[in-house]
Amino acid sequence: MDEPHPRRKPWAARILVVLFFAVVVPISSSILYTYSPTQHSYIPCPFHWLTGLHCPGCGATRCTYALLHGDIRQALAYNSLFVIMLPLIGYVTVRMVIELWTDKTAPGIDFPIWLQRGLIVVVVVYWIARNIDVVPLSLLAPHEI
Repeated sequence: MDEPHPRRKPWAARILVVLFFAVVVPISSSILYTYSPTQHSYIPCPFHWLTGLHCPGCGATRCTYALLHGDIRQALAYNSLFVIMLPLIGYVTVRMVIELWTDKTAPGIDFPIWLQRGLIVVVVVYWIARNIDVVPLSLLAPHEI
């Protein structure tokens, strides 16, 4: 009897990927497009709720809302790092889905460790800078234009 390939991913993981992109993403995008996070209650940031400080992700929901409505300027005001990192987030997500689906290493660029560490440093510096209440750093905190 043939043994299954030892690295073979179960179909359950593939089904979850399909459900996520076919159901969760369209529904959540539709809800976010329709209901503004500034006017309706969404899940609050636990870090901001506990400390009053902004984490690197604070404003990302409002940023996504602004992007869905084509307002790039407002999206940058809510979370500029998120907007800048979206192409990278998309690239990494696509590669992960390809690898999960095919059970093979996806073609493309593998980021060197120095770049990965550099991105972590950028996120930490952004985190600190957006909580300093001095212009222009205070403009990194989520705000309305």
